Amino acid sequence: MTVFLLLWLAAAPERRNPEQKFFEDRVAPILTRRCVSCHNEELRNGGLSLLDRESLLAGGGRGPAVEPGKPEESVLIQALRHEGELQMPPGPALPAKEVRVLREWVRRGAIWGCQKLR
Repeated sequence: MTVFLLLWLAAAPERRNPEQKFFEDRVAPILTRRCVSCHNEELRNGGLSLLDRESLLAGGGRGPAVEPGKPEESVLIQALRHEGELQMPPGPALPAKEVRVLREWVRRGAIWGCQKLR
């Protein structure tokens, strides 16, 4: 029984649904590397934390950061594209490839794949 349990636990990442896998493999690294240093529980720049889905949906001073399924209406995507007044990150825009990943994630429903980012 113990061997079965260990094998089952070792294979657990492969049982993630495709949306969770997309988030964990492609989205979380971008958010962690590019966003959470300013948008976390302590700093909350603009009133926004990006550490979990609930905070993302609650948003900050401009309302919800994303509209799941509607990337063109999502403040996050607009800011990352440097459209309008809000431009994130400050300075140079993210590489287009990373913006495309985040846009696709929002289009697919902004499914979160883990409890919280670190």
